[in-house]
Amino acid sequence: MKRILVLGFFFLLIGCASVEDAKPPSIQLSNLRLGNGGLLNQELLIEIRIGNPNNFELPLTGLTFKLEVNGQPFADGLSNATVTVPRLGYATVPVTGNTNILSIFRQLMFLGKTDKITYRLHGTAYVGRLGINQSVPYERKGELSLQDALPGQPGVPNLPGGGGMRTLAPVGL
Repeated sequence: MKRILVLGFFFLLIGCASVEDAKPPSIQLSNLRLGNGGLLNQELLIEIRIGNPNNFELPLTGLTFKLEVNGQPFADGLSNATVTVPRLGYATVPVTGNTNILSIFRQLMFLGKTDKITYRLHGTAYVGRLGINQSVPYERKGELSLQDALPGQPGVPNLPGGGGMRTLAPVGL
């Protein structure tokens, strides 16, 4: 019996050591769609792609986020979705966010002044391991090019019917 307790304690220490030695996950904004909206608020349906650089699974039990666009707060949200990110792999977490009409108008006004959008996505991922939730902060900064998204630009194919392909292209990633 004593031998079983010692082995159990040993495996518990190994498990705890691997959590402390864990590398932080990589975070990427994967998709953003408009959800239900009202006169003052807009719901955002966001997918966040999480990469696990560790040699063990990361069982996520929740996620919070804040999204800043062009240095201004734009949206925030959370998810209680449970997702297991495979070792040395990726998983996508659906997150519901909210923004207000003032933030949307502020960004629309900014679009006429530049061809690039800067963003900062940051928050906390909650990792559940051995019955304990551990909070792991994350941050991702980037830039999106609007020039590549405009129809009629060199290298941007036109769709049938004269419409151009409209996407936001990451810059320097």
